[in-house]
Amino acid sequence: MNRQVCRVVVIGAGLVGERHARLVAEDPRCELAAIIDPRTEIDALAKSLSCERIDDLATLPIGACDAAIIATPNHNHFATGMHCLQRGLPCLTEKPITDDLTEGEKLVAAFESENVPLLIGHHRRYHPFITETKDLLASGEIGHPVCASMIWAVRKPDSYFHAGAWRLGADGGPIMINFIHEVDLMRCLFGEIIEVQALASNHERQTSVEDSAAMIIRFESGMVATAILSDAALTPWSFEGASGENPNIAETGVSSWRIGCTRGAFEFPCLRIWKHDGSEPGDWSKPLASKTLESDPVIPLKQQLHHFVELAQGVTDKPIVSGREGLSSLRAAKAIMHSAKIKMPVLLAEFESHTRA
Repeated sequence: MNRQVCRVVVIGAGLVGERHARLVAEDPRCELAAIIDPRTEIDALAKSLSCERIDDLATLPIGACDAAIIATPNHNHFATGMHCLQRGLPCLTEKPITDDLTEGEKLVAAFESENVPLLIGHHRRYHPFITETKDLLASGEIGHPVCASMIWAVRKPDSYFHAGAWRLGADGGPIMINFIHEVDLMRCLFGEIIEVQALASNHERQTSVEDSAAMIIRFESGMVATAILSDAALTPWSFEGASGENPNIAETGVSSWRIGCTRGAFEFPCLRIWKHDGSEPGDWSKPLASKTLESDPVIPLKQQLHHFVELAQGVTDKPIVSGREGLSSLRAAKAIMHSAKIKMPVLLAEFESHTRA
């Protein structure tokens, strides 16, 4: 594509879709071609961003845009993605890639077959401290990861559910909406997940979907982790609270992950490192010193948009989070949900075979 400005259509203008639309409108490399959303109340947003609102992608003239951002409810991702592919549009699809593994496989295969870029919206990978963490682990300064504990616990306001009743459905709970981000980062930093065991509860809201969960996770490396998840508990412990990346979630600056390695430990995402400073190996009898790695703050959705434009324009052909990567994170999240349902451990290899069958 030789066009200097990338014409982007945003499909779905909910919480994250509106943020995407505003970023596209502000970016000098982009033009917001249209917002596609059937709700007439989105007219005001479209007008403020100097674009039109269209009810449906089918009514968008052929050739009116160069790429699409899909931010619809999860159950629409597959159909919308396939429609975009029919038009040859590179897509940035919000996570999860789809709400169904079989549909996810079909979507990835279709985009690969047509050689059209597909980027999955696991935007956290664009934070500089992700690179800092990977460099820290690769350096051997604190050894290799052995164990971790993670918490994602916030209290979502009632208005969040009133704005989208689908969030009270089977795939609208915090495992698929929120914890899948934690899953993707775990895979990014620690390698593939091979076994999960989970318990879920809907005690607080009494709906058909979980509001809280606890899980044990085992990695291919032998590392193990525990995780607590809730969208009904008011705490300072969440990735968004620690990083300040989401304007809808108050910043706390308090790390929500703690990772133990063979020669030290670190808190994440604030990157406070703990280790013994002596020349001999550390153990429980020796004091630990701490230091904090600094990195420049960014707006990860903005960095993700820059990368997406480069993909759409052919500047790069290597998506940071490919369709296959998004599918692997979806599979792990689905395995967690399945484990909670059957109240037994789940091996991902067996779960993958079962879902394929």
